Amino acid sequence: MIEDNSSLNTRDLEDKRFIEQSFPVKDKKNIIQKPLVIVSESMRNGDMYYATRFLAPDPFIYLCYPYERRDILIVSQMEYERARKESVVKEVRSSLDYGHDLKTEELIIKILQEEQVEAIEVPGYFNLYTAEALRKNGIEVIPVDEVIMTKEREIKNEQEIGYLKKAQSACEKAMALAISVIGRSTVNGNVLMENGAILTSERVKACIEHALIDSGCTCDGGEPIVACGKRAADPHFSGSGPFVANEPVIIDIFPRLKAERYFADMTRTVVKGEPEKEIEEMYEAVLAAQNAALAIVKAGVTCRDVHNCVCDTFEERGYDTIRTGGKKGFIHSTGHGVGLNVHEKPSVSDNEYVLQKGNVITLEPGLYDPEVGGVRLEDMVLVLKNGCENLTRLEKKLAV
Repeated sequence: MIEDNSSLNTRDLEDKRFIEQSFPVKDKKNIIQKPLVIVSESMRNGDMYYATRFLAPDPFIYLCYPYERRDILIVSQMEYERARKESVVKEVRSSLDYGHDLKTEELIIKILQEEQVEAIEVPGYFNLYTAEALRKNGIEVIPVDEVIMTKEREIKNEQEIGYLKKAQSACEKAMALAISVIGRSTVNGNVLMENGAILTSERVKACIEHALIDSGCTCDGGEPIVACGKRAADPHFSGSGPFVANEPVIIDIFPRLKAERYFADMTRTVVKGEPEKEIEEMYEAVLAAQNAALAIVKAGVTCRDVHNCVCDTFEERGYDTIRTGGKKGFIHSTGHGVGLNVHEKPSVSDNEYVLQKGNVITLEPGLYDPEVGGVRLEDMVLVLKNGCENLTRLEKKLAV
């Protein structure tokens, strides 16, 4: 659902405070001279959707003068009336106002000339060909490491937290269904059966996707991961084929709310039957690592501290980690931010980012051994001043 305009006043104040903190008074002149230009669609580009709250599959142009609190949206004539009604940007223009069938770079040049702009800042994903065309026409193009919207998106307001909780609730319902399907299956030889047919990864993924649709979600981030056996040691293998008894199944679901556009993310590992001793030990270690991370997450703690806490737990139990250069064991970061993208800042890894109240992050330690399989647990948590709120309520249980 498109954000109500009633929330704009609060958001404007938050944006202004961020800008004033980030750009000292002495830099105001430079900011005014170098507006930000983004050219992108907003179905997947979280920055573009966050800035405009206008959802469109085709690229459009966003011009922002941060310190003046002024921004402009330029869309095709086909999208013009919808953009005027739905976008939070007050000044909406039609590309047709500048001419018919203009190339993107030609349109931007005309817009900047009209605005008397000679230099712009652009995000790192700005098209190189377009940038070169602008430079050839005398416009200075300055790429920046991080645009204002990306930074703002790190801290979620109450409305965004509500969306994330809603998405996670839908995610948990789908996860519970998937686990119940596996749990009520029967064992025939070494394969799992459901209603007289072999239970497969494809079947469980279909159950998950139908449940998500019924809850108002899509799988924009990719199909769920439902990987069984040794291939579960490949962290992003989506899974295929029959389920085998007594082997681990990693289920990783990351849906997006269709209307509100916010993601959720969670992972559980289950075994139908009797798990091998190695898998039981891996599961216990992963759960201990996650609990250790949950215990220290709060505002003021660095992502490196959280990541090192997880690595410490694994290494104390004899497992290799990414910190020690291990090629099996714990081989990825501890987590990531979640919001308009399933993976966004902050990265909960070996970096000095200081967690802030309002960050929503995942904690997803895992262990992987190509000879045995994989185990991963993932919860999504809200960082608070003196701790964190776990937004993931579904139980953790290995044997089902």
